[in-house]
Amino acid sequence: MNTQPSKLTADNSLVILIDHQPGLLMNSKTTEPLTVKNNVVAFANALKVLNVPIILTMQSLGGFGPIIKDLANALPDLTPVDRTIIDVWQEPAIRKMIEDSGKTHIILGGITLEVCAMFPSLSLREAGYQVYTVMDISGSQSADIEKWALQRLVQAGAIPVSFTAVLMEMLADNAHPQAGAVYGALSASWGLPALLAEYNN
Repeated sequence: MNTQPSKLTADNSLVILIDHQPGLLMNSKTTEPLTVKNNVVAFANALKVLNVPIILTMQSLGGFGPIIKDLANALPDLTPVDRTIIDVWQEPAIRKMIEDSGKTHIILGGITLEVCAMFPSLSLREAGYQVYTVMDISGSQSADIEKWALQRLVQAGAIPVSFTAVLMEMLADNAHPQAGAVYGALSASWGLPALLAEYNN
């Protein structure tokens, strides 16, 4: 019997972007804060192209600031779910959104990896979901902390991924009608807009 999780598609997936706020982002030492910002914004823009549902979360109580401006601008129609519960799965409003979506594959990332991303990854695995933890839209306070968190995630059955791998798995075919728009969103993160413009000319 094949016990491997089925592949990610735009239809079976839901994405949770957890606490991408300035006061938390500054704690990312394993991935540069600016890189995390560029990655999560590119991810959000590409997900919109593919019509993948997104839940945006934040914590206002800790004084971490609002959702980073570029991400908020990328998702103008989404109101962040403000919470005090650390594990987003334990927040009733978010749990209802996940359950009501009917999606079986939950993709998430956040600051920090070892808390805001790991806790719900563990809880969602326990609840029976396929869980994909996006490493390069997350960040940890040290390489050791990231290593320990990653070990625990893998032991629980969560799958560590990059945001580009998620998008390419969903896209599946470069003949997809939205492929150009997806790559356009990615180019901002890769720092290639000028080179792509030259190539296209």
